[in-house]
Amino acid sequence: MTFEPAARLPRRSHGGSIRRTELTDALRGFALLIAPAFSLLGSSALEVVASLAALLSLLFGMSLATRKDRTERRPASFRLLARRMLMESVAYRHLWIRLFNAALVGAAAMTLLKQLMPLAASVFICCLAAFVLLFQRSQWRHILVKLAPMGRMAPVNSLVQILAAVLLFHALEPRFGFPLGVALPFAALPLLQAMLSCRWLARRPRRHVGTAWQGLAAEGRAG
Repeated sequence: MTFEPAARLPRRSHGGSIRRTELTDALRGFALLIAPAFSLLGSSALEVVASLAALLSLLFGMSLATRKDRTERRPASFRLLARRMLMESVAYRHLWIRLFNAALVGAAAMTLLKQLMPLAASVFICCLAAFVLLFQRSQWRHILVKLAPMGRMAPVNSLVQILAAVLLFHALEPRFGFPLGVALPFAALPLLQAMLSCRWLARRPRRHVGTAWQGLAAEGRAG
């Protein structure tokens, strides 16, 4: 399965800037939605917590890439590319397609090598790229954008998932992954988080937790 490349737009086109905030928030929400299911492939507490910690780093990186700089200093090349791919996703559609195809090839290779965790990472990246490509289609956007509230509260939601994984492993100490009776509720945790995030932001539209990364960064610079 591959996505057909669309006509390339100018690299500095603002065509992809439409709904760019919604895309970033929805992408973070989607990452939180599927992360527990992939983390359950781990065979130890260390692997599960490490996979969720990697997700936390990914979400922090996305927030850092899209954060507005207060100075005139030019950001690093990698951060600039990540920002443009997120903020102008339509203009950089060809890069998202390449990322999807590369992750798909990596997943096939890891399947042949029987490397479970690298396989999960490749499939995870493939899902994120597919999400961005589908978000660019209007018939999908009105459905996928419902994950934006969960993405705005990414710091809290990701920490809750890590805490839940630690507590479950500490209580049950499974040696070969989660038992089915625990795995299903843990994988369903993001659905509950998505509903609670919508309710929370509906009551406090101006004081959501999604700006926590920027607030922490600002406090660090001030200190």
